[in-house]
Amino acid sequence: MQTRAVVLVASLAALGAYWIFGKPDMPDEPLDARIGDLETLAQRDPNSMRIDQIIALAQKRAQEQPNDPVPHWIMGKMMEASNNPGAAVLAYESALRRDPKNIETVTDLADLRFKMSGQVDPATTQLYQQSFAAQPNNLRIGYLAGIGLWLQGKTSEAEGIWAGIDARAPQNGPERQMFAALRQMFGIDPSPGQPVATVETPPKK
Repeated sequence: MQTRAVVLVASLAALGAYWIFGKPDMPDEPLDARIGDLETLAQRDPNSMRIDQIIALAQKRAQEQPNDPVPHWIMGKMMEASNNPGAAVLAYESALRRDPKNIETVTDLADLRFKMSGQVDPATTQLYQQSFAAQPNNLRIGYLAGIGLWLQGKTSEAEGIWAGIDARAPQNGPERQMFAALRQMFGIDPSPGQPVATVETPPKK
């Protein structure tokens, strides 16, 4: 999917460049007449296209190929880049309904949910767990999955994930500083004067 997305983004950008710079002195042509130039134009100046143009063309592609997740993922990336996180969440969710196992989209959605709320709620935790299971070398994602589990009261499961990550994290690498900052952020290892965060305790049956 990633390769297809790159090709589609480049094609959409190339089409935007064609519209803006290609033949400004010629009368309008049907879109179908311009498709043949996309591959060549994608290699010339793919960065000249505006975000709103990419979104518009991704929407058109989504209408033409309703089962394809890539246009929805592209819309999510563009909405996120244009500081419209709510619309980006909806676009990522639309992409995942069409391809629920695409880890890039799963990770994008998890990170965006975390960025928007500053929290790792159960839904975000599940996304991080899915992402970490598919890419176990991404220690950041694994640690955030553990944060979410810890906040739900699943401390032993969280500590098991963290122990495995700590064993693999470089001793002098930036990962350990990031993990320490996350633990302080969520009150797991509070700084002086900061109250210890409480976790949810499942009701007794």
